[in-house]
Amino acid sequence: MLRRTKQQYDFAIQRIKELLPLVDDNTPANDRNAIELTLMSDTVIEYEKEHFPIGHHSS
Repeated sequence: MLRRTKQQYDFAIQRIKELLPLVDDNTPANDRNAIELTLMSDTVIEYEKEHFPIGHHSS
C-alpha cells in the first residue's frame, strides 16, 4: 500500500470539491472527470484509513 501524505490528501479533497459538480450518476465511467474523481476519492480513503482508522479514539 502506498503511503499518502497530508499534502496529497489536502489536494485530493480540494480536487474532489471541484469535480463533484461535473460528475453525476449519468456520467460515463470512462469520462476523464469521473476517472479523476475516483482516483482522488481513493487517495482520501487510503489516507483516512491510515490516519483516522474506525474505532480509534483520541484522548
